[in-house]
Amino acid sequence: MAPPIRTNLDTRMNTLRSAISEFFDSVISSYNLAINGIENYNQRDLKEIYKLRKYAQLQAEDLSQDLLLVLTLNQPLLQDLRIIASYLRGVDVIERLARHARDVADAQAQLNDIKDVNTHLLSEIFSLGVETVELIEIMRDCLVEQEGVPEELLKKKWANINELFSKITAEILEIQAHSVGGREGRILLNTMAKRFERSCYNLMRLADLWHYALENEWIHLESMT
Repeated sequence: MAPPIRTNLDTRMNTLRSAISEFFDSVISSYNLAINGIENYNQRDLKEIYKLRKYAQLQAEDLSQDLLLVLTLNQPLLQDLRIIASYLRGVDVIERLARHARDVADAQAQLNDIKDVNTHLLSEIFSLGVETVELIEIMRDCLVEQEGVPEELLKKKWANINELFSKITAEILEIQAHSVGGREGRILLNTMAKRFERSCYNLMRLADLWHYALENEWIHLESMT
């Protein structure tokens, strides 16, 4: 059997890692705009989030094609294949993050028309968004720098995120309707919190896959709370 062909594979993978890093950065920018909009909403940021969402769609398509091209041009070793599979999954996760940021911004736009929304609740949702961005940054470093998964840190952050999300959803149900704009306000607040939580869950699943790519061992961090 002929040995695997790795000609230019490392160069191609370095180029792809650079592109994935830029992809992560664009989504972090989108998320930061969405988070800031919770306390200081403005139409200009909403338009920028839409722009970044469209960019994310195009980037996801291009990166997926480039990763598949690597498989066509080379015969990667097994660990290379696991890393490429993780990158393909990562591209999908990043694109979803951009979609979630857009959904949060859409909810803000509608919530902006509702007066006297409970500011304490908005502050907690803001904190959940900050936790999400920190998790995105951790996973960016893992995939781009090919670092190992910081298991204990991720488990601690995931526990904090779950606790905060549960607290927010309980408060949305319990708070008096006039403090959140009635049923519509509850739905919008829940949408924002749920998108942040789902983004974090997807990132935790990506961490599982990345650990497998590097160590050939499956873990399930999202279930360790």
